[in-house]
Amino acid sequence: MAKQIAVFVGSASSTSISQIVARYLQSVAPQSIRLNFVEIGDLPLYDRDSDGQNIAQYARVREAVEKADGVLLISPEHNGGVSAMLKNAIDVASRPMGQSKWPGKPAGLVSVAAGAAGGVRVTDQLRTICSGAFINMPVAPFAANVGGVFNGVLNERGEIVSEAVQSMLQNFINAYADFVARF
Repeated sequence: MAKQIAVFVGSASSTSISQIVARYLQSVAPQSIRLNFVEIGDLPLYDRDSDGQNIAQYARVREAVEKADGVLLISPEHNGGVSAMLKNAIDVASRPMGQSKWPGKPAGLVSVAAGAAGGVRVTDQLRTICSGAFINMPVAPFAANVGGVFNGVLNERGEIVSEAVQSMLQNFINAYADFVARF
């Protein structure tokens, strides 16, 4: 039976390259994992005062994490960091205090950026957040950093055409599936 992976994409833009990368990963993922996208674009900004309230969007995200066998976090690089939308989703599913849904879920990290480094700072930040005491997820010791996205990675239809990027993403998702299988 395939392991269920909750996929969080830190951009809801209709022209999101992070969404393109996520869909590509879904199309090439091995049969041992199933990538399930979790909508986070509609999440209200987390506020501790909301902990006692029944917010449907929060409940939906928390339930998706709780049911998942693993988590794939995909973020564009925004001003050298993780997208606010993705960080908000991480915060929502970690609260209320003592009720985090993240612990023990094997995490895979992907970044998307215009620069050649491919958002490596983003995956470094996510690794720190995810492996910390409050989130407490085992994080794959590798990441997919998709860089230079405006320089031949995509064609005019928004499809990944760079063979180097296709190969890197295929290798990443295969290695992530192997990482998840250990848990």
